[in-house]
Amino acid sequence: MSEDQRIHDAVEGNTHGKNKWAILFTVLIMTFMATLDSSIVNVALPVMQKELGVGLDQIQWVSSIYLLTTCAVLLVFGRLGDIYGKVRYFQGGVAIFALGSLLCGMATTLEFLVLARAVQGVGCASAMANNMGIITESFPARERGRALGLLASFVALGMMCGPVLGGFIVSALPWEYIFLINVPVGVASLFVGFKTLPHVAPQSAGRRLDVLGSVLLVPGMLLTFVSITMLEAGATPSTLLMLAAGLGLMVAFVMVERRVDDPLVALSVFRDRAFMVNIACLFISFVAIGVYELMTPFYLQDARGFSPDAAGLIFCVIPLANAIAGPISGAVSDRIGCERPTCVGLFVFAAGLLLVGFFGEETGLVHILICLGLASLGTSIFQSPNNSLVMGSLPREALGFGGSLAALARYLGMAIGISGSTSLLYSQMSVAAGYRVTSYVAGRPDIFLYGYRIVYVVTAALVAIGFAMTLVRMMRRK
Repeated sequence: MSEDQRIHDAVEGNTHGKNKWAILFTVLIMTFMATLDSSIVNVALPVMQKELGVGLDQIQWVSSIYLLTTCAVLLVFGRLGDIYGKVRYFQGGVAIFALGSLLCGMATTLEFLVLARAVQGVGCASAMANNMGIITESFPARERGRALGLLASFVALGMMCGPVLGGFIVSALPWEYIFLINVPVGVASLFVGFKTLPHVAPQSAGRRLDVLGSVLLVPGMLLTFVSITMLEAGATPSTLLMLAAGLGLMVAFVMVERRVDDPLVALSVFRDRAFMVNIACLFISFVAIGVYELMTPFYLQDARGFSPDAAGLIFCVIPLANAIAGPISGAVSDRIGCERPTCVGLFVFAAGLLLVGFFGEETGLVHILICLGLASLGTSIFQSPNNSLVMGSLPREALGFGGSLAALARYLGMAIGISGSTSLLYSQMSVAAGYRVTSYVAGRPDIFLYGYRIVYVVTAALVAIGFAMTLVRMMRRK
């Protein structure tokens, strides 16, 4: 491919004869399904725990292993997509995800369910590592913000709709159906993809997968993330040894990547300060999303006494705001640029989180809806233009890597937000109670609200740091 053709494709997009909107629709369906499954399980965990006859410390692995496996293999699948074809690995991810969903629905023991969830995580990683790259390649620069805005909306919608949809399914059907509903959707998405997606191999002559780097990276990340998750239950010699082994493999990975000619991870992109700001802010935003996705149902049901169905309906304001604001933000960023929308979005998000953190026992329903909607509006304004900045700063041959790195930032941020906010909540509740607290104290909403408020203040401050980073970046560019 000539240099002129590469420039033309970067500006105008190249669908290889396929309809770009059909490509977008196919990618959005799988993206929604994969992100939905990262959050839908949480509401069904108490039911699974009783039916499988296991403890709370064991059942949480059903949720954790999905996120951890996805994070561990994302970068490898992004690189494979760059070399051998993004659509090929996107479609392969859809197939593996559907198979994992079927296995989850057939599980009768915790061990088998956790293994099946790991299979789901591998499929999710393969698809999510390449979805942004497919869209970026297919859409011209002038429409890319709108397309990536829809993608960001579907990512957030999937994560926010999970608890709502999961609550309805578990109340009406056996818990296995939260997984089995993915099977027909996945199969349909797979067959639609054969018609709508451009199955064209990239020009990858002389490029190959860094096998040694992959062998070091995947177990290194998996051991590190798993050991950090296990540290919540206390530091044991085996856990610390696992953490040391994971960190050692990660250090060895970086040393190998600095020497190979065709590395798995393009370390040079991390020298781009603007790119790092975009990735850091993406990570921060999903830490915050993980926090208020977990904390909001606890507040509504425990501190305020709303029924699960009523809490689910209140929670709907979050994906509703996202669905409306996300595409609009993408379209606006196509016209005025991406810098200002990302800055405004993080400011609104931080303000909304701070207001949500000061909910009390008597906070009115309208006030709750407005504040939750404001927080969701902020992240909706931010996501689309930030995605455009991430993908627009990379060469065409590294789009798979960029998409996988962005997906890693999302999933890792959400996992840290959930685990970190839980630890902070219970530690502060223990301070308020004067003794160790590991769950909601019946009849004492004040203890919960004390910890809840501190969690949200810390989260809002973290998002405010992201806002300051985008503001400084914008001022420097001007």
